[in-house]
Amino acid sequence: MRLLVFRFSALGDVALTVPVLQSLKTQYPELEITIVSRPFLKSLFEPLDVNFHAVNPDHYKGLLGLHKLYKELKKEYHPDKIIDLHYVIRTRIISLFFKLSGTPIFHLNKGRKDKKALTRKVDKVRKVLPHTTQRYSSVFEDAGYSLDFNPKSAVSLNFENTKTSILSDLASKKILIGIAPFAFHKAKMWPLSKMTQLIDELYLQGFGIVLFGGPDEKEKLDTLIKYPKSIINTAGKLKFNGEIDVMKQLNLMIAMDSSNMHLATLAGIPVVSIWGATHSNAGFGPLGDNHANKVEIHTNDLNCRPCSVYGNIECFRGDYACLQQISTEMVMERIKKVLR
Repeated sequence: MRLLVFRFSALGDVALTVPVLQSLKTQYPELEITIVSRPFLKSLFEPLDVNFHAVNPDHYKGLLGLHKLYKELKKEYHPDKIIDLHYVIRTRIISLFFKLSGTPIFHLNKGRKDKKALTRKVDKVRKVLPHTTQRYSSVFEDAGYSLDFNPKSAVSLNFENTKTSILSDLASKKILIGIAPFAFHKAKMWPLSKMTQLIDELYLQGFGIVLFGGPDEKEKLDTLIKYPKSIINTAGKLKFNGEIDVMKQLNLMIAMDSSNMHLATLAGIPVVSIWGATHSNAGFGPLGDNHANKVEIHTNDLNCRPCSVYGNIECFRGDYACLQQISTEMVMERIKKVLR
């Protein structure tokens, strides 16, 4: 049985497909699975026994372009079922072409109505929504593959050791802590002034610090290197499998509600995550034991939280209290608890 699985973006959402696909392949080893996604995401799937088809969506514009992609995929893979884990206009159109040719399609239920009720300004409906990995699992179940998958189970993937020497300068440090201070949206990002204070405290504790971010964040991360013998910056130096391999050598990762939170979780290390406008109840919380390591202002104390699923709207209050009220001491306390 051949499955064609669509998921183009965003990075965090793509990362969350990995443990689900691992579970699927473990329970149904006979399946031939092909992931269709953006080229730079290929290394994320290297630990899995799956195929990867790299697609730059910009090369397939409009109906004619998407029909061309459909024909290419059909000719190369002859899929028996289409699994759409993205369910946007692009993937819906491609899936429709497959459906018209007789191939069954199964797509993601994003739960938009419940997410809107959870994040609206007044009369919020507060409840824990299914985790995104559970929504992914449901699509495979609809396709006939019941999965024994629990988001709170420990997750650790066997990424190949890249034999990188990037940590050699920190060889004398007994404890290594990763920091990924950025997120795509301001409403999910702890102020850098507070992060700088935290780095000062970690330095005084004698910890080695490893900074993570995208290539476009390298210069901003360089400004955090106040102690060159204790801090290194990995931004732009590693592919995702390399980043995860480095993360596996850390004692702890500090991240926002971001892709790095999920990547570190895939590495199987403790993650202290800092939450602002968003909330794990919307279904994007960390997997495994890391769901217990969140630092946030409780909704009883700040009832406007969450005001967004993705952090992509302006603060209702205008002061980002959800992030400003998180102190360095709160984060440090959680770090010490996890390290103990």
